[in-house]
Amino acid sequence: MPIQQRVTHRSKQSPASPILAAALLSLSLITMPGLAHADGITLKVFGGSALDELAPRQPPDEQKKIQQQVIDGFLKANPDVSAVDWDAQGPQTDSIQRLMTAKLANQEMDLIACPAFYTNGAYVRRKLVMPITDKIKPFQDRIDAAALGAFTISGQVYGVPISTLSTSTIFYNVDLFQKLGIPVPPTYDDLKAAVPKFKTAGVIPLLHQGSNTVMWPMWYFETFSQASGDAIGKTQKNLEGTAKFTDAPDVEGFKLIKQWVDDGILSKDSLSVDQDGMRAAFAAGKSAMYYGGTWEIPSLQTSVKAFKWGVFAFPKMDGTPGAPGHGGGADNGMCVASSIPPEKLDAAVKFIEYLTRPEVATLYLAPEQPIAASIKGVPQVEDAYAVELRKQAFPSTIKFLDWIWPSEVATATASAIAGIVGGTTTPEDAAASIQTTFDDLKAQGNWPPK
Repeated sequence: MPIQQRVTHRSKQSPASPILAAALLSLSLITMPGLAHADGITLKVFGGSALDELAPRQPPDEQKKIQQQVIDGFLKANPDVSAVDWDAQGPQTDSIQRLMTAKLANQEMDLIACPAFYTNGAYVRRKLVMPITDKIKPFQDRIDAAALGAFTISGQVYGVPISTLSTSTIFYNVDLFQKLGIPVPPTYDDLKAAVPKFKTAGVIPLLHQGSNTVMWPMWYFETFSQASGDAIGKTQKNLEGTAKFTDAPDVEGFKLIKQWVDDGILSKDSLSVDQDGMRAAFAAGKSAMYYGGTWEIPSLQTSVKAFKWGVFAFPKMDGTPGAPGHGGGADNGMCVASSIPPEKLDAAVKFIEYLTRPEVATLYLAPEQPIAASIKGVPQVEDAYAVELRKQAFPSTIKFLDWIWPSEVATATASAIAGIVGGTTTPEDAAASIQTTFDDLKAQGNWPPK
């Protein structure tokens, strides 16, 4: 699912917690501005958009205060660095263009504030960032392993995550499930067996925002993980040309989505429903479930008043060789620019290390009230849904496949799934259409990216 979609629907969080206040106080003791040596190194941090900053979803004045507090603390602890200049501006959709323009203009960049979406899809392939696998080993144990996986490509780490974590899950009407006697968490067979109960109650089992086509690939992230056993590895082989999108596991991923429709769980009505319609139907008790990401939670907290809602992980499907893998990860990180002068590399790594200290990460992550965070030791939300997600979903979270696919493949996949749900496309034809799209991309010289 495109990163823009995930970011757009996150809301402002509540004011700083007492833990955050304590972190601010402790850091303020070592963050007197202007104490660093004037003749030291200046680190240049480049961000492709205004979201590529610390605490980017906070009010502007609060965001600047938090970021400056972090920078001042780093300068005090590292007197060989005189300044950290952080240049992040513009809309997220222009991130790659802004970075490429800066690169062509030979703009000095030492560190790049790097969204996982673009790191996987463009920055590594265009050699804009360098591997730092060995550099981070002394402090790697501070970083959530799944979060680090979002910045790991072909076994090499290219960035350190410095954000909250997202995952994908099924939201459900707790009261209705209890009334109908449906187990929680349910198996796939439990959901299939409950379809007649939902119909008797006059409730749609599961409604998806199907008219918002970019959201369909999220279903494939789930089913392909189970069908292949290694969704990331198999996708990379497809893109390298050593495997195909028409292989048996790829086709099976589409068949499993069709099974949700054929078994009556996923409603075909989803094709005409947008995000607002999906949310409204659930809040009104007209649908029992919907599938989405943790970015849905602010909307649920605001709109669902008549019943209790909960979460459970996308279930294991019978006969599949692979374990469940739920799309998600850390949205933002810090990468080292491939053009960094060698004499600045140590200082750049020191800055990344500083950002991973729990007391520092608390400063810029706690305002977001994270369900889960990329840095260990940051306070997390303790509501029942958050505890359940950390127990069931986050340990099985893998990076979104559209962080890896070319955009053309993502679009073709979305269209193919809509056809499968509507009954106009077979799983075999869906896989063939994606392979054709990819072959055309290569034939036109647009893959691999130059």
